[in-house]
Amino acid sequence: MLRFAVVLSLICGVFAIDCEEHDRNETEEIQLGIVISPIMTAQMIREIGIYWKNSKLRNGDTIGLYEDHPGAATLLVFEFRPDVTHGFKKTGISADFIPTANLTFEETCLKYHVNFVRNNTIIKSNCLSTHPTWMAQRKSSLEKLRMREIFLPGTHDSAAYAKHEGSQFSLIVDKYTITQDEDVLAQLIYGARYLDIRVGRYPNHQHEFWGNHGPFRIVPLKFVIDAVKTFLDNTDEIVIFDVQEFPTGFKSMAAHNQLVDYLEKQFADYFMRRPTGLWKTSLGEIWASRKRLIIGYDYNSIVTKRTSVWPQVAQQWGNVQTIDALYRHLNKIERLASEDTLTSNPQSQPRAAMAQLTPTTVDVIFNRLGGLRKMAENVDINVTEWYNEEWQHTANVVAVDFIKATGIVETAIEWNDKRAAGC
Repeated sequence: MLRFAVVLSLICGVFAIDCEEHDRNETEEIQLGIVISPIMTAQMIREIGIYWKNSKLRNGDTIGLYEDHPGAATLLVFEFRPDVTHGFKKTGISADFIPTANLTFEETCLKYHVNFVRNNTIIKSNCLSTHPTWMAQRKSSLEKLRMREIFLPGTHDSAAYAKHEGSQFSLIVDKYTITQDEDVLAQLIYGARYLDIRVGRYPNHQHEFWGNHGPFRIVPLKFVIDAVKTFLDNTDEIVIFDVQEFPTGFKSMAAHNQLVDYLEKQFADYFMRRPTGLWKTSLGEIWASRKRLIIGYDYNSIVTKRTSVWPQVAQQWGNVQTIDALYRHLNKIERLASEDTLTSNPQSQPRAAMAQLTPTTVDVIFNRLGGLRKMAENVDINVTEWYNEEWQHTANVVAVDFIKATGIVETAIEWNDKRAAGC
């Protein structure tokens, strides 16, 4: 053993660069991140979870969660020794409530960070972070690409949000209507660039148009629109505002035209008119137009007549109730995407993998799945791992519930960088 150690030392001395490169590659391959559980109980809300992967795990490696304290050293609040190469660990630590008004339009670490430590040396670090400008930061590598060619994080039922400072008692309706813990402005600041908007129309209400989840109205559409405009005013990002489904109030073409009139008026200085090349338009061309909002619309009769809206993003639903079935659905659509060509998709229409479980009516009536929060907690970490390990090369839009319960934003950013580098 001594002879081997000496030989290894000599090799590393002669080929120091190679050894350093090996260590650097190992560090780059480590996945480490923080997520926030959507589960709310009387005892716990916003529980911090840690996910990791390191295929070269060694005895003695530790992972620690730290808090930053102004004017003081960081404080270790949770630590463990991983005994498997990849996994997920709840910490029992509740993350602070952050009002949207306290978020900024600069990328920021939000108090909590996680370190992977070996022999008292930090070999990988990450933090709970916002990502308000991740696209603009990569303009030079993304501008030649089309929307179908990038990995875009999104939120499902983006307007179906409720932001709670403390634990709330949830009625059965709430359990199956609320899909996001952050309002739309915060979703965008945390990194989402695809918004799945369901609109209900209520002609006799003060606000005629609402963001709905199914037949349930959640928030006036004006609030959602104002959030998107605020985000676009403060960044150079591109956002897809995809109007999908019309659960109530849209039985006539006149109703659709009224909605498009409203969107045109509200977004007058923001939306890009549909170009002749449709989705073949590059991100660089969108940036050059100075109109960085794309309004998708899920009604072909409107799209053919109104240049303010684009064909909708193709949502790919599994309509499944188990994690195994969701995996099979996503695996199928990503396998088919790997065979996609410009011939089979001449307009380069982007597609959205809808990465969530779908309760049936019976599931809701008998609360068999525990509500959307419980369903998301069971799914979101798996989705993060699947898109990191299996479908990173084919992923397009990936829309999730409770976006902070996933690492999908960080995954998308990492793999957009690797795609640009030819990896």
